[in-house]
Amino acid sequence: MASPGIQRFLDVVSAGRRPRPADFAALSDLDRADAAYLRDRWLEIPLPEREFLLDEAYELADADIALDFTALGLVGLADPERSVRLRAIQALWESLDPAAGDLLVALVETERDLEVRAAAARSLLRFLEAAEYGRLDERVARRMTLALLEAAESPAEELRAAAVEALGPSGDPRVPGVIEAAYESGQPLLRLAAIRAMGYSAREQWTEYIAEQLASDDPEMRFEAALAAGALGSEELVPSLGEALGDDDAEVLFAVIEALGDIGGEAAVELLEAYREEAPPGLEEAVETALEAARGVQFRRFGDLP
Repeated sequence: MASPGIQRFLDVVSAGRRPRPADFAALSDLDRADAAYLRDRWLEIPLPEREFLLDEAYELADADIALDFTALGLVGLADPERSVRLRAIQALWESLDPAAGDLLVALVETERDLEVRAAAARSLLRFLEAAEYGRLDERVARRMTLALLEAAESPAEELRAAAVEALGPSGDPRVPGVIEAAYESGQPLLRLAAIRAMGYSAREQWTEYIAEQLASDDPEMRFEAALAAGALGSEELVPSLGEALGDDDAEVLFAVIEALGDIGGEAAVELLEAYREEAPPGLEEAVETALEAARGVQFRRFGDLP
């Protein structure tokens, strides 16, 4: 039987009234009975309130890691309204729940709405990252990879780009070819997705591609290349990032500084220390934060050496 708390909460929202943030505790970490009760009553809730619940759950969970709205997100993934399904995908942004993974793969494989399908594909990235660290069953990861490889062949550019990006962490031997094909496609959306995937890949083979795009004429590509450099963490990219410290785009410059902090090591520390003296006004804190991070990486990397 459902708990009184979830019953009262659903009575309120079904009547079209919006609960206070504190009331959302009733939706957190639901047991099986409460989750079933939520699912049974879900469509009694007016559409604006269903959208509100998922938006608010996303914000609250981001602010408080103790809150777990997985059950709410799972219900939302099956909603007949695309706007709700999109919000449910967002609300599950940190979940590695196997049921969430199954539903997201099903959306990638069968969803008719392209935006929902692409969002579901992109959300599988975190599962494949977990798989590379041994935190996800190999059979589950294989099914996700196959679904994404198929989506990466779609004629819809938005879906292809989402799938390419999500495949980045996968160790499947077919993935590098997919990433390179997207990079060489000449299509801006696919090229951006390929650069993101390279950053997620942990493969040193992509350093030359990322370095090339740090000098691109397109500021969006330079920004994504800087993020990818930081995510990849290769010291081979430090010289190219050093050259990019002269970028005239503020967002790119912030990303370059953060990437040097993420990569760390002696060369990155020296670059940041030298740049600190000439950094434009307003960047002082960013440089100091990056320096602290870079020194921390340097210490972890070499601190145990004699």
